[in-house]
Amino acid sequence: MNKKLFYAIIIVLIIAVIGFGYYILRYSLDPFGAPPKGNSPNCGPENRYKFDVTIKSKEDFVNFLKTHEINRRVELDNFKNRNMDYKEMKSAEPDWNKVLSEVKTENGGLKTIYVLKYNPITCSGYTLKMTTDGYVSVYGCCGI
Repeated sequence: MNKKLFYAIIIVLIIAVIGFGYYILRYSLDPFGAPPKGNSPNCGPENRYKFDVTIKSKEDFVNFLKTHEINRRVELDNFKNRNMDYKEMKSAEPDWNKVLSEVKTENGGLKTIYVLKYNPITCSGYTLKMTTDGYVSVYGCCGI
């Protein structure tokens, strides 16, 4: 075999191994374990953020939600009084005790992930996740 061809194949293999290793390392270190979800009909994309905060409990997580706007899609309408009209509901505070009771936890390796499933007024199936070190994921679907 030609030496130049042999060296070219070796270089291509090394680059492929490095690229694959980078991909595996990047997503194995991701607190949510996979690349963000993309768009699909009436869904997504998954938005991810990093806040400079430490969350040590479900109560810390809910207190963070009370005092920070994560993004415009985080509307906890299913935790509000449903007997209001649309405008009243949008300006009303959620029942934070109900929110707290619905927070679940997942094991994220060295991190705890706090998970809240919620529904903006005209949507369903949204999920908000936040790690102990402030990484956030928001994903859901809205419409038919």
